[in-house]
Amino acid sequence: MFPVIDLGPFAIQAPGLILILSFLFGSWLVGRLARALGTNGDAIENSLLIGLLAGILSARIGFFLQNPTLFSDNPLSLLSLTPTMLTPGFGLLAGLLAAFITAQKNHLPLWPTLDTLAPFILVLFIGLHLADLADGRAYGLPTSLPWAVQLWGDLRHPVQLYAVILALCLTACVLVRTRGLVETGYLHSGVLSLITFAALAVITIFTRAFVAEKNLLWRFDLLQLAAFAVLLLLLVALYRRSVPTQGETHVLVSMGSNINPRENLQKGYKYLSEEFVMLHASSIYQTSDIRLKPDARVFLNQAVELKTKLPYPALREELKSIEKHVGREMGNKDIVPLDLDILTYGDDVFVFSGHKVPDPHLKKYRYVAEPLAELAPHFRHPADGRSIQHILNTLPDQSQVKKISEVENGTER
Repeated sequence: MFPVIDLGPFAIQAPGLILILSFLFGSWLVGRLARALGTNGDAIENSLLIGLLAGILSARIGFFLQNPTLFSDNPLSLLSLTPTMLTPGFGLLAGLLAAFITAQKNHLPLWPTLDTLAPFILVLFIGLHLADLADGRAYGLPTSLPWAVQLWGDLRHPVQLYAVILALCLTACVLVRTRGLVETGYLHSGVLSLITFAALAVITIFTRAFVAEKNLLWRFDLLQLAAFAVLLLLLVALYRRSVPTQGETHVLVSMGSNINPRENLQKGYKYLSEEFVMLHASSIYQTSDIRLKPDARVFLNQAVELKTKLPYPALREELKSIEKHVGREMGNKDIVPLDLDILTYGDDVFVFSGHKVPDPHLKKYRYVAEPLAELAPHFRHPADGRSIQHILNTLPDQSQVKKISEVENGTER
């Protein structure tokens, strides 16, 4: 145990310091994954900070209300970083509520936000168990195993280290799977976080078997039962998020052409109609080449909404096949008979083979956002929850986009 770290005249509570460092490192990882997924990292981190402050304050107030006499001689001890002077349940409830309200105000979508938070929860889990180790809490049963630690007058299971080692292994798996938090692969939103949280629940169920002091409900450890119940809920949610359904996915696609553009856009719409269920199409817009080359051709662009049962990789291959059928030469960015880009794939947010969904161009270029605003005026970005009007108002691209025709069922009118 090392409950206090002495630095000259200063005595720092080790458990509190560990938790603060865990929060900061976890927040840094959130920012890294948010940049990869395109989620609103700033809003997520603000929600975490508000939740943390509200949770600590509420937990300390709860402890004070339960034990007012402990602070009569030294009221300033209310400001101590000692984790033992907290009411965890009350603080956790208040912190989660504050974070949830803040996230709702920022329109943060649930599943992509939880995916972004997965590394934070991992680091916080490790930090909590290291804090317990420093303070000597949640100590293990007596044992004669070679790796036993001396604690409270006996050799005991290093339960906290069991949890830390298993969580570090899980963290390594997540980092490998996401290539250092830069790519998720084709995963439905929520799958990454649900797998991570389910694994932490399993670790909790396992390690609690070696804990000496338990809160029992009949003959069962209350925390173990809670972890088991949470695990069941997570598995149900994971099944619903990961197993393909019979329903069709709504997809937004951007169409563009700079060679015989009216004819090729009509061809593109025709081929899409043969392969998919077409729902809506925007008007056609005249735009300039984003590369701003002096001899660049003028583009015509259009946004369409379709339904498909194809998974994202197969859908992307099908669209590339249609482009090739219309005459597109891969790699030729000067002459573009037809360009088909997947803007959104349902409400999913992922990075697959270097391709981000939703398409980052949606928040960068007016030739994508203007047709989409007409097609789906109530659209909210699946990754960060921003409305299409907010996206239009904050676009870095100030180029001119001109509506040149209205379209009905893929035909100009």
